[in-house]
Amino acid sequence: MEMMDEKAMKEMEMHIREHVMYPATKQAIMEACNMMQHVPEEARKMADTKLADKTYMSADEVMMAMGM
Repeated sequence: MEMMDEKAMKEMEMHIREHVMYPATKQAIMEACNMMQHVPEEARKMADTKLADKTYMSADEVMMAMGM
């Protein structure tokens, strides 16, 4: 899988840090902001692939799981 470009990474980080209330499940993260429409498709696909089906306690935990 290719790395996200810088713009996609910034959009994903903003979504993870500012648009999700924690604790949050993978499903809640993916569904926030109308299915993350503001996040580029490549970043949504990466999140869907890298995030495990579990509850994340913080944005930092999500960022670590995504390798960001």
